[in-house]
Amino acid sequence: MTNLIVLDVVIGLVFVYLLYSMLATILQELLATWFSFRSKLLERAIFRMLEDGHDFDKRFSSLKALFKRTRSPDTPKTPIDVFYNHPMIKYLGEDKYNSKPSYITRQTFSKVMIDLLRGDELKTGDDIKPLIENSINNGKLATSGVKIEDETLQFIRSVWIDAQGDVDAFRKSLEQWFDDTMERCTGWYKRHTQYILLVIGLLIAIVFNVDTIAIVGKLEKDPKLRDAVVQQAESFTKAHPNLYQERVRDLNDNRKYAILYTKKDSTTIIYSKIDSLAHKNKLDSIARAKNDSLLKRGKMLTHKADSLVNGDITKMNGQMGMGIGTFSFKDGGWKKVVSSIFGWLITALALSLGAPFWYDLLNKFMKLRSSIGTSGNSKGKEKR
Repeated sequence: MTNLIVLDVVIGLVFVYLLYSMLATILQELLATWFSFRSKLLERAIFRMLEDGHDFDKRFSSLKALFKRTRSPDTPKTPIDVFYNHPMIKYLGEDKYNSKPSYITRQTFSKVMIDLLRGDELKTGDDIKPLIENSINNGKLATSGVKIEDETLQFIRSVWIDAQGDVDAFRKSLEQWFDDTMERCTGWYKRHTQYILLVIGLLIAIVFNVDTIAIVGKLEKDPKLRDAVVQQAESFTKAHPNLYQERVRDLNDNRKYAILYTKKDSTTIIYSKIDSLAHKNKLDSIARAKNDSLLKRGKMLTHKADSLVNGDITKMNGQMGMGIGTFSFKDGGWKKVVSSIFGWLITALALSLGAPFWYDLLNKFMKLRSSIGTSGNSKGKEKR
Protein backbone atom coordinates (compact mmCIF):
# COMPACT_ATOMS: atom_id res chain seq x y z
CA MET A 1 0.00 0.00 0.00
CA THR A 2 1.11 3.56 -0.64
CA ASN A 3 1.57 5.97 2.21
CA LEU A 4 -1.66 7.80 1.34
CA ILE A 5 -3.66 4.55 1.39
CA VAL A 6 -2.22 3.63 4.78
CA LEU A 7 -3.06 7.11 6.05
CA ASP A 8 -6.63 6.84 4.74
CA VAL A 9 -7.08 3.49 6.49
CA VAL A 10 -5.84 5.02 9.75
CA ILE A 11 -8.12 8.06 9.31
CA GLY A 12 -11.11 5.80 8.72
CA LEU A 13 -10.34 3.72 11.81
CA VAL A 14 -9.75 6.79 13.98
CA PHE A 15 -13.02 8.32 12.76
CA VAL A 16 -14.91 5.15 13.73
CA TYR A 17 -13.27 5.29 17.17
CA LEU A 18 -14.18 8.96 17.52
CA LEU A 19 -17.88 8.48 16.79
CA TYR A 20 -18.26 5.49 19.07
CA SER A 21 -16.11 6.98 21.84
CA MET A 22 -18.45 10.00 21.75
CA LEU A 23 -21.37 7.61 22.23
CA ALA A 24 -19.52 5.80 25.04
CA THR A 25 -18.73 9.11 26.76
CA ILE A 26 -22.37 10.22 26.58
CA LEU A 27 -23.53 6.89 28.04
CA GLN A 28 -20.93 7.15 30.80
CA GLU A 29 -22.13 10.66 31.58
CA LEU A 30 -25.70 9.37 31.75
CA LEU A 31 -24.64 6.75 34.29
CA ALA A 32 -22.73 9.39 36.24
CA THR A 33 -25.88 11.52 36.28
CA TRP A 34 -28.34 8.78 37.19
CA PHE A 35 -26.16 7.24 39.91
CA SER A 36 -24.50 10.46 41.14
CA PHE A 37 -20.92 9.27 40.71
CA ARG A 38 -19.57 12.70 41.62
CA SER A 39 -21.44 12.92 44.90
CA LYS A 40 -20.26 9.46 45.90
CA LEU A 41 -16.64 10.22 45.13
CA LEU A 42 -16.96 13.51 46.96
CA GLU A 43 -18.31 11.59 49.96
CA ARG A 44 -15.37 9.22 49.62
CA ALA A 45 -12.97 12.18 49.84
CA ILE A 46 -14.74 13.70 52.86
CA PHE A 47 -14.76 10.27 54.50
CA ARG A 48 -10.99 10.04 54.08
CA MET A 49 -10.62 13.42 55.73
CA LEU A 50 -12.90 12.89 58.71
CA GLU A 51 -12.98 9.16 59.43
CA ASP A 52 -9.28 8.16 59.46
CA GLY A 53 -10.05 5.60 56.76
CA HIS A 54 -12.11 3.29 59.02
CA ASP A 55 -14.00 0.74 56.87
CA PHE A 56 -12.82 2.69 53.80
CA ASP A 57 -12.07 -0.37 51.68
CA LYS A 58 -15.38 -1.95 52.66
CA ARG A 59 -17.42 1.12 51.67
CA PHE A 60 -15.59 2.72 48.76
CA SER A 61 -12.89 0.53 47.23
CA SER A 62 -14.88 -1.17 44.43
CA LEU A 63 -16.79 0.23 41.48
CA LYS A 64 -19.97 -1.21 43.04
CA ALA A 65 -19.94 1.68 45.52
CA LEU A 66 -20.74 4.07 42.66
CA PHE A 67 -24.02 2.28 41.97
CA LYS A 68 -25.25 1.99 45.56
CA ARG A 69 -27.98 4.20 46.92
CA THR A 70 -26.82 6.72 49.50
CA ARG A 71 -28.81 8.44 52.24
CA SER A 72 -27.88 10.67 55.12
CA PRO A 73 -28.82 9.09 58.47
CA ASP A 74 -31.46 10.78 60.61
CA THR A 75 -29.33 10.34 63.74
CA PRO A 76 -25.71 11.30 63.12
CA LYS A 77 -23.28 8.97 64.89
CA THR A 78 -19.97 9.73 63.16
CA PRO A 79 -18.18 12.94 62.07
CA ILE A 80 -19.09 12.42 58.42
CA ASP A 81 -22.76 11.90 59.38
CA VAL A 82 -22.69 15.18 61.30
CA PHE A 83 -20.96 16.92 58.38
CA TYR A 84 -23.56 15.79 55.85
CA ASN A 85 -26.44 16.67 58.18
CA HIS A 86 -25.34 20.29 58.42
CA PRO A 87 -27.99 22.42 56.61
CA MET A 88 -25.44 23.90 54.23
CA ILE A 89 -24.58 20.39 53.01
CA LYS A 90 -27.83 18.52 53.55
CA TYR A 91 -29.93 20.65 51.22
CA LEU A 92 -27.42 20.56 48.39
CA GLY A 93 -28.49 17.00 47.56
CA GLU A 94 -30.20 16.63 44.20
CA ASP A 95 -33.17 14.53 45.28
CA LYS A 96 -34.27 11.84 47.72
CA TYR A 97 -32.39 9.12 45.87
CA ASN A 98 -29.23 11.16 45.49
CA SER A 99 -29.31 12.83 48.88
CA LYS A 100 -25.74 14.12 48.91
CA PRO A 101 -24.21 16.97 46.90
CA SER A 102 -22.00 16.50 43.87
CA TYR A 103 -19.95 19.59 44.61
CA ILE A 104 -19.14 21.90 47.47
CA THR A 105 -16.82 24.89 47.59
CA ARG A 106 -13.77 25.16 49.81
CA GLN A 107 -15.48 28.05 51.61
CA THR A 108 -18.50 25.88 52.37
CA PHE A 109 -16.29 23.11 53.72
CA SER A 110 -14.35 25.41 56.04
CA LYS A 111 -17.52 27.14 57.29
CA VAL A 112 -19.23 23.83 58.08
CA MET A 113 -16.15 22.52 59.89
CA ILE A 114 -15.89 25.68 61.99
CA ASP A 115 -19.63 25.54 62.73
CA LEU A 116 -19.28 21.95 63.94
CA LEU A 117 -16.33 22.87 66.16
CA ARG A 118 -17.77 26.05 67.65
CA GLY A 119 -21.28 24.73 68.29
CA ASP A 120 -24.67 26.46 68.13
CA GLU A 121 -24.77 28.04 71.58
CA LEU A 122 -23.48 31.51 70.75
CA LYS A 123 -24.75 34.97 70.04
CA THR A 124 -23.80 37.75 67.66
CA GLY A 125 -20.45 39.21 68.68
CA ASP A 126 -19.33 36.17 70.70
CA ASP A 127 -15.70 35.16 70.32
CA ILE A 128 -15.61 31.70 68.72
CA LYS A 129 -11.90 31.09 69.36
CA PRO A 130 -12.33 29.54 72.85
CA LEU A 131 -15.24 27.44 71.59
CA ILE A 132 -13.16 25.95 68.78
CA GLU A 133 -10.23 25.36 71.12
CA ASN A 134 -12.49 23.68 73.66
CA SER A 135 -13.81 21.25 71.02
CA ILE A 136 -10.29 20.42 69.86
CA ASN A 137 -9.12 19.83 73.44
CA ASN A 138 -12.14 17.64 74.21
CA GLY A 139 -11.82 15.78 70.91
CA LYS A 140 -15.53 16.15 70.17
CA LEU A 141 -17.69 18.13 67.77
CA ALA A 142 -19.49 20.80 69.77
CA THR A 143 -22.75 20.57 67.82
CA SER A 144 -23.35 16.88 68.49
CA GLY A 145 -20.80 15.60 70.97
CA VAL A 146 -19.61 13.07 68.38
CA LYS A 147 -16.00 12.00 68.90
CA ILE A 148 -13.48 13.26 66.36
CA GLU A 149 -11.36 10.39 65.05
CA ASP A 150 -7.80 10.33 66.42
CA GLU A 151 -5.82 11.02 63.26
CA THR A 152 -8.28 13.67 62.10
CA LEU A 153 -8.12 15.32 65.53
CA GLN A 154 -4.33 15.24 65.43
CA PHE A 155 -4.34 17.01 62.08
CA ILE A 156 -6.93 19.62 63.12
CA ARG A 157 -5.04 20.31 66.34
CA SER A 158 -1.82 20.75 64.37
CA VAL A 159 -3.50 23.19 61.97
CA TRP A 160 -5.01 25.12 64.90
CA ILE A 161 -1.61 25.41 66.58
CA ASP A 162 0.04 26.53 63.33
CA ALA A 163 -2.65 29.19 63.00
CA GLN A 164 -1.83 30.37 66.56
CA GLY A 165 -5.54 30.39 67.34
CA ASP A 166 -6.28 32.82 64.50
CA VAL A 167 -9.68 31.78 63.15
CA ASP A 168 -9.11 33.28 59.67
CA ALA A 169 -5.75 31.52 59.30
CA PHE A 170 -7.36 28.30 60.57
CA ARG A 171 -10.12 28.69 58.00
CA LYS A 172 -7.60 29.09 55.16
CA SER A 173 -5.72 25.99 56.30
CA LEU A 174 -8.95 23.97 56.26
CA GLU A 175 -9.64 25.21 52.75
CA GLN A 176 -6.15 24.19 51.61
CA TRP A 177 -6.71 20.75 53.16
CA PHE A 178 -9.95 20.48 51.20
CA ASP A 179 -8.28 21.58 47.94
CA ASP A 180 -5.47 19.05 48.31
CA THR A 181 -7.97 16.26 48.92
CA MET A 182 -10.15 17.31 45.99
CA GLU A 183 -7.22 17.06 43.61
CA ARG A 184 -6.85 13.44 44.65
CA CYS A 185 -10.59 12.99 44.29
CA THR A 186 -10.42 14.25 40.71
CA GLY A 187 -7.83 11.55 40.01
CA TRP A 188 -10.17 8.93 41.50
CA TYR A 189 -12.98 10.11 39.26
CA LYS A 190 -10.83 9.93 36.11
CA ARG A 191 -9.64 6.43 36.99
CA HIS A 192 -13.17 5.15 37.67
CA THR A 193 -14.39 6.78 34.47
CA GLN A 194 -11.67 4.94 32.54
CA TYR A 195 -12.85 1.58 33.90
CA ILE A 196 -16.50 2.33 33.16
CA LEU A 197 -15.67 3.53 29.64
CA LEU A 198 -13.85 0.25 29.03
CA VAL A 199 -16.95 -1.77 29.98
CA ILE A 200 -19.26 0.51 27.97
CA GLY A 201 -16.84 0.35 25.03
CA LEU A 202 -16.92 -3.45 25.04
CA LEU A 203 -20.72 -3.49 25.12
CA ILE A 204 -20.88 -0.98 22.26
CA ALA A 205 -18.35 -2.99 20.24
CA ILE A 206 -20.41 -6.18 20.61
CA VAL A 207 -23.85 -4.64 20.12
CA PHE A 208 -22.85 -2.55 17.08
CA ASN A 209 -20.31 -5.12 15.83
CA VAL A 210 -17.47 -2.59 15.81
CA ASP A 211 -14.72 -5.08 14.99
CA THR A 212 -11.37 -3.29 14.55
CA ILE A 213 -9.79 -6.18 12.64
CA ALA A 214 -12.72 -6.36 10.20
CA ILE A 215 -12.78 -2.57 9.76
CA VAL A 216 -9.09 -2.44 8.81
CA GLY A 217 -9.59 -5.29 6.33
CA LYS A 218 -12.53 -3.55 4.65
CA LEU A 219 -10.72 -0.22 4.39
CA GLU A 220 -7.63 -1.88 2.92
CA LYS A 221 -9.54 -3.71 0.18
CA ASP A 222 -12.17 -1.13 -0.85
CA PRO A 223 -10.87 2.22 -2.22
CA LYS A 224 -14.41 3.59 -2.65
CA LEU A 225 -15.16 2.85 1.00
CA ARG A 226 -11.92 4.57 2.06
CA ASP A 227 -12.78 7.67 0.06
CA ALA A 228 -16.34 7.79 1.45
CA VAL A 229 -15.18 7.43 5.04
CA VAL A 230 -12.42 10.02 4.65
CA GLN A 231 -14.92 12.45 3.10
CA GLN A 232 -17.30 11.90 6.01
CA ALA A 233 -14.45 12.45 8.47
CA GLU A 234 -13.47 15.65 6.67
CA SER A 235 -17.05 16.92 6.71
CA PHE A 236 -17.34 16.07 10.40
CA THR A 237 -14.19 17.96 11.39
CA LYS A 238 -15.31 20.99 9.38
CA ALA A 239 -18.77 20.92 10.99
CA HIS A 240 -17.25 20.59 14.48
CA PRO A 241 -14.03 22.63 14.57
CA ASN A 242 -14.19 22.83 18.38
CA LEU A 243 -15.84 19.55 19.31
CA TYR A 244 -14.39 19.28 22.81
CA GLN A 245 -15.36 22.87 23.68
CA GLU A 246 -18.88 22.20 22.35
CA ARG A 247 -19.26 19.19 24.62
CA VAL A 248 -17.95 21.02 27.69
CA ARG A 249 -20.29 23.94 27.01
CA ASP A 250 -23.32 21.68 26.53
CA LEU A 251 -22.62 19.76 29.72
CA ASN A 252 -21.92 22.88 31.76
CA ASP A 253 -25.11 24.53 30.54
CA ASN A 254 -27.11 21.58 31.86
CA ARG A 255 -25.15 20.62 34.99
CA LYS A 256 -23.28 23.72 36.11
CA TYR A 257 -23.31 22.82 39.76
CA ALA A 258 -22.32 19.17 39.22
CA ILE A 259 -18.66 19.80 38.41
CA LEU A 260 -16.65 17.68 40.84
CA TYR A 261 -13.81 20.11 41.34
CA THR A 262 -12.38 23.19 39.67
CA LYS A 263 -9.12 24.87 40.60
CA LYS A 264 -10.56 28.33 40.04
CA ASP A 265 -13.49 27.43 42.30
CA SER A 266 -15.98 29.53 40.35
CA THR A 267 -19.23 28.94 42.21
CA THR A 268 -22.53 28.96 40.37
CA ILE A 269 -25.66 30.90 41.25
CA ILE A 270 -27.10 27.93 43.14
CA TYR A 271 -24.07 27.61 45.39
CA SER A 272 -23.46 31.30 45.93
CA LYS A 273 -27.06 31.65 47.09
CA ILE A 274 -26.95 28.68 49.42
CA ASP A 275 -24.60 30.41 51.86
CA SER A 276 -26.91 33.37 52.35
CA LEU A 277 -30.22 31.53 52.70
CA ALA A 278 -31.37 30.92 56.21
CA HIS A 279 -34.80 29.31 55.84
CA LYS A 280 -35.41 25.67 55.12
CA ASN A 281 -38.25 26.34 52.67
CA LYS A 282 -35.85 28.32 50.48
CA LEU A 283 -33.27 25.56 50.70
CA ASP A 284 -35.96 23.06 49.70
CA SER A 285 -36.84 25.16 46.66
CA ILE A 286 -33.19 25.09 45.59
CA ALA A 287 -33.12 21.33 46.03
CA ARG A 288 -36.20 21.06 43.78
CA ALA A 289 -34.56 23.34 41.21
CA LYS A 290 -31.50 21.10 41.17
CA ASN A 291 -33.68 18.02 40.76
CA ASP A 292 -35.22 19.65 37.68
CA SER A 293 -31.70 20.30 36.42
CA LEU A 294 -30.89 16.61 36.92
CA LEU A 295 -33.82 15.64 34.71
CA LYS A 296 -32.78 18.17 32.08
CA ARG A 297 -29.26 16.77 32.04
CA GLY A 298 -30.62 13.28 31.51
CA LYS A 299 -32.89 14.41 28.67
CA MET A 300 -30.09 16.42 27.04
CA LEU A 301 -27.66 13.49 27.13
CA THR A 302 -30.30 11.06 25.86
CA HIS A 303 -31.10 13.42 22.98
CA LYS A 304 -27.40 13.78 22.07
CA ALA A 305 -26.92 10.00 22.09
CA ASP A 306 -30.00 9.53 19.92
CA SER A 307 -28.86 12.22 17.46
CA LEU A 308 -25.38 10.72 17.23
CA VAL A 309 -26.64 7.18 16.63
CA ASN A 310 -29.26 8.21 14.07
CA GLY A 311 -26.91 10.65 12.34
CA ASP A 312 -23.18 10.10 11.84
CA ILE A 313 -23.07 6.59 13.31
CA THR A 314 -25.92 5.31 11.13
CA LYS A 315 -24.23 6.76 8.05
CA MET A 316 -20.92 5.18 9.05
CA ASN A 317 -22.55 1.82 9.78
CA GLY A 318 -24.22 1.83 6.36
CA GLN A 319 -20.88 2.31 4.66
CA MET A 320 -18.93 -0.15 6.81
CA GLY A 321 -21.56 -2.87 7.16
CA MET A 322 -21.65 -2.48 10.93
CA GLY A 323 -24.52 -1.95 13.34
CA ILE A 324 -26.99 -3.87 15.44
CA GLY A 325 -27.76 -7.31 14.02
CA THR A 326 -24.88 -7.34 11.50
CA PHE A 327 -22.91 -10.07 13.27
CA SER A 328 -23.82 -13.70 12.75
CA PHE A 329 -22.23 -16.70 14.43
CA LYS A 330 -23.03 -18.76 11.33
CA ASP A 331 -20.78 -16.72 9.02
CA GLY A 332 -17.17 -17.92 9.06
CA GLY A 333 -17.41 -20.42 11.90
CA TRP A 334 -15.29 -20.29 15.05
CA LYS A 335 -12.41 -18.49 13.34
CA LYS A 336 -14.79 -15.62 12.63
CA VAL A 337 -16.00 -15.64 16.24
CA VAL A 338 -12.47 -15.60 17.71
CA SER A 339 -11.38 -12.86 15.30
CA SER A 340 -14.44 -10.77 16.20
CA ILE A 341 -13.79 -11.17 19.93
CA PHE A 342 -10.25 -9.85 19.50
CA GLY A 343 -11.55 -7.07 17.28
CA TRP A 344 -14.16 -6.08 19.87
CA LEU A 345 -11.57 -6.06 22.66
CA ILE A 346 -9.28 -3.79 20.64
CA THR A 347 -12.23 -1.48 20.01
CA ALA A 348 -13.15 -1.41 23.70
CA LEU A 349 -9.60 -0.44 24.66
CA ALA A 350 -9.61 2.28 22.01
CA LEU A 351 -12.95 3.73 23.12
CA SER A 352 -11.77 3.88 26.74
CA LEU A 353 -9.24 6.53 25.69
CA GLY A 354 -12.10 8.98 25.23
CA ALA A 355 -13.45 11.19 22.44
CA PRO A 356 -11.02 14.14 22.96
CA PHE A 357 -8.04 11.85 22.30
CA TRP A 358 -9.45 10.55 19.01
CA TYR A 359 -10.70 13.97 17.91
CA ASP A 360 -7.23 15.50 18.37
CA LEU A 361 -5.64 12.55 16.56
CA LEU A 362 -8.12 12.77 13.68
CA ASN A 363 -7.39 16.47 13.21
CA LYS A 364 -3.64 15.78 13.09
CA PHE A 365 -4.06 13.03 10.50
CA MET A 366 -6.39 15.18 8.39
CA LYS A 367 -3.82 18.00 8.37
CA LEU A 368 -1.09 15.50 7.47
CA ARG A 369 -3.20 14.17 4.60
CA SER A 370 -3.85 17.69 3.36
CA SER A 371 -0.14 18.51 3.42
CA ILE A 372 0.71 15.28 1.56
CA GLY A 373 -1.91 16.10 -1.07
CA THR A 374 -0.60 19.64 -1.44
CA SER A 375 3.02 18.52 -1.79
CA GLY A 376 1.97 15.85 -4.30
CA ASN A 377 0.18 18.41 -6.46
CA SER A 378 3.14 20.81 -6.38
CA LYS A 379 5.54 18.04 -7.46
CA GLY A 380 3.23 17.12 -10.33
CA LYS A 381 3.24 20.70 -11.55
CA GLU A 382 7.06 20.84 -11.40
CA LYS A 383 7.37 17.71 -13.57
CA ARG A 384 5.13 19.29 -16.17
